[in-house]
Amino acid sequence: MKNPEQRNLLPGALEVMILRTRKRQPLSGCVLALHIKRASDDLLQIEEGSFYLALQGLLKEELVKVELGGAPQSAAWSFTD
Repeated sequence: MKNPEQRNLLPGALEVMILRTRKRQPLSGCVLALHIKRASDDLLQIEEGSFYLALQGLLKEELVKVELGGAPQSAAWSFTD
């Protein structure tokens, strides 16, 4: 059973939060997730799997682009214009 204080986000809410973090420089997924967590005063706990699925959906829609580094954790995500 889920913790009564734990709530699921509405479909598409995580994608909207990612898009609201638009920055000029590419950011790693970890930095994007940390920004969202801090912006919510640590109320949102983003699961890694959900976060990267949301990023993949935005990539498919061509709303973000990715620059791959040497390891998956070093991928830098940026927003398309």
